[in-house]
Amino acid sequence: MKIKFLNKIRNNVRNFIHKNLVFLVPTLIYDNIEKITPQKLRELNVDTILLDLDNTLVPWNKKQIPNAICKYLSSLKEAGFKICIVSNALPIRVKKISEELNIPYIALAAKPSTRPLRKAIKILNSNIENTVIIGDQLFTDILAGNRLGIKTILVRPLAKFELVTSKFIRLIEKKILSYLAKKNYISSKEVKIEK
Repeated sequence: MKIKFLNKIRNNVRNFIHKNLVFLVPTLIYDNIEKITPQKLRELNVDTILLDLDNTLVPWNKKQIPNAICKYLSSLKEAGFKICIVSNALPIRVKKISEELNIPYIALAAKPSTRPLRKAIKILNSNIENTVIIGDQLFTDILAGNRLGIKTILVRPLAKFELVTSKFIRLIEKKILSYLAKKNYISSKEVKIEK
């Protein structure tokens, strides 16, 4: 009786995990944001891009936007993409960088909440079906995007040096991505870093 009960609990927990892991599956994985071409975004039927800030556009411990990122974002704007920064960072940091890039922003976003993503889509006068979120974290960017039902692109973090808590989270993310690949939640093409 006891064993049947424990097995039932174990199966329920396993089913819960399997059911909810899909919210951590990115649509695509790239080495860095600059490798995501306008053509690839159009193939995804995307015209609206929500961007994380720290470790996606700018290393978390830096204030200066890399020139390559500035050029890349300019090329996306010239190609007609609508862009908004959606960051969990403090408003003073996000505002400064967004003003330099001339891109609207939402700070203190509290991702994985979907509310700031909806707000960004509304600001850009867009819709969920044509929106992608690009970020470096499974538990904030990818989880928020998947919960809302938009496309998600995971990029590798820009900074190699991170806080101890971030390093711990990265370790968990790595294990989850390996598990997702092993269980075929992600195809081999999606697990491989796009070049």
